[in-house]
Amino acid sequence: MRKKGVTKGIFCLEGLWNLDLRDTSTVRPLLELLRLNENVPYIHREYGTREEFEYYVGKWPQKRYAHYPILYLAGHGAASGIQVGRKVVPLDEVSERLKGRCEGRVIMFASCSTLSVDARPLKRFLKATGALAVCGYKVDVSWMQATSFELLLLAKMQDNEFSRRGIEPIEKAARKAARGFPDLNFRMVSVKKLEA
Repeated sequence: MRKKGVTKGIFCLEGLWNLDLRDTSTVRPLLELLRLNENVPYIHREYGTREEFEYYVGKWPQKRYAHYPILYLAGHGAASGIQVGRKVVPLDEVSERLKGRCEGRVIMFASCSTLSVDARPLKRFLKATGALAVCGYKVDVSWMQATSFELLLLAKMQDNEFSRRGIEPIEKAARKAARGFPDLNFRMVSVKKLEA
């Protein structure tokens, strides 16, 4: 359970939702709600280019951001990748960037269809990065449903420690919350599944 006053910060990298820069779509209000109601700190950065994406992803595992163990990647996605500008960055390239640097951390792909792959690439992703879990959607999702679910899930992640022992109750809470949003086709793969 969460120790009094101890929260897990969120390191959010958000891609451009629209190439038209007048579009104001953002997940920032979700992060603000978590900060105001759950006292969850966050860092929010936007990326529009591959270089920006790689720069910020590379910053997240640094020791100074240890209190932000949730990498929340919000943006457009595609099967087995995340969209950056007009290109898709494959999961393998993300894992290479984070190789061996994610112990005690969780990576959440808040992007359409990114986890629409079989379990093998996700297990490779976990082994390569050392992360406790990776999660996201297997289908294209509705903005409102996905945002509502992500708010619940990110709040639930606060209730248990990020460890091999603590990830199991987080997975159970995620499955329970996902039952209320069946159209999202959410999945979570954790180190517990690697051990099974």
